[in-house]
Amino acid sequence: MKRALQITYRGMATSEALNEHIRDHAEKLEQFFDGIVGCHVVVDEPHRHKHQGNHFRVRVDLHVPGKDLVAARDPDEHAAHEDPYQAVTDAFEAVRRQLQHYTGALHAHHRHG
Repeated sequence: MKRALQITYRGMATSEALNEHIRDHAEKLEQFFDGIVGCHVVVDEPHRHKHQGNHFRVRVDLHVPGKDLVAARDPDEHAAHEDPYQAVTDAFEAVRRQLQHYTGALHAHHRHG
């Protein structure tokens, strides 16, 4: 990603493989819309359960002109997030849908404006 991409880990060690997975998703978003100002991804492992496995929360803050888009995937909502890669993918999917709405509104505004 050409613009500022920040990746923060909370409650877990930094993972270069997961960083790469996040960068891939961020670059795909940028190909979809090149006006992205910045992106901050937080990967959080809030509770370590001995019996249930680990659960991951991922939050993507995407900064575009005039707006901040936020997608968060919490393990309480989605039990499948014992896999941090899947949690990242789901969060980026959610922010991509928001980005589609944002760009759709931009194009509609320019057509009518």
